Amino acid sequence: HIATMQSAEKKLLEILPSLKILILHSKIDAKTTEDEILKFVAGGYDLLLCTSIVESGIHMPRVNTIIVENADKFGIADLHQLRGRVGRSNKQGFCYFLIEDKTALTQDALKRLVALESNSFLGSGSVLAYHDLEIRGGGNLLGEAQSGHIEAIGYSLYLKMLEEEIGKLLSRKSAAASVELKISVNAFLNSEFIREDRLRLDLYRRLSKCAEASEVLEIFGEIEDRFGHADIYTKQFIDVMMIKVLATKLGLRVISSMDENILITLASGDKVRLKAQTRDDDDVISEILIYLRRELKNANLR
Repeated sequence: HIATMQSAEKKLLEILPSLKILILHSKIDAKTTEDEILKFVAGGYDLLLCTSIVESGIHMPRVNTIIVENADKFGIADLHQLRGRVGRSNKQGFCYFLIEDKTALTQDALKRLVALESNSFLGSGSVLAYHDLEIRGGGNLLGEAQSGHIEAIGYSLYLKMLEEEIGKLLSRKSAAASVELKISVNAFLNSEFIREDRLRLDLYRRLSKCAEASEVLEIFGEIEDRFGHADIYTKQFIDVMMIKVLATKLGLRVISSMDENILITLASGDKVRLKAQTRDDDDVISEILIYLRRELKNANLR
């Protein structure tokens, strides 16, 4: 707060008497603010003591540390912007969110701080936006009041269900039905490989929306870039997503497997039977992918 800045400056100077401190807030005129900021960026001051006016639009590559007092009183977006003021060059950035009493934190404030602590990687803004929506609620989307809790099903699923219901009311046909997969293999995003629940759910959501094989491969490349060499279960899940994309392009109805036996139901209702070399998961998946890629290649040549 502007009213407490002088006392904060006094406390800092008691600790470090030679500290050169610049004080800025919204009541200081724009010309003075600009001149003083330029001096600070050039190294004329050691520390900037200010309100949240610096949260956006200021590029200070020399600055490597920011300390936010009473961080529990800020929103997620504010705190995410504030911590973005540091680490903007080749210097390691440090951000400290200070609170007076952890036991006095509200549930929402705790959720906000935990979300920010857990999502500090590059490009985490979209994940934080979902956290923010789930904490604050999605607002009154339809009608005079909104009942129920979005957090019970997650915001993405809520929007998907809402979109489907609106489509029904408008008598619109839903998007082309996806192929039904009944493949008996162990395929999932391994929690030991991707430990953060929120990240796994987000990857499941993104993979489920893929319509092209290139999109699946791009996400897989991102996974290995962020988390390292993928384990067998994660790789097999990516392969299953690839099967889904290719099968949908071919208009297939069902793909099922039992041991090494594979049954594919075509759009016409005809059935194709395949047999993998063994009942091992990787052989079953490989046999299906070989068939789908061959059929897709033939379809493109026609």
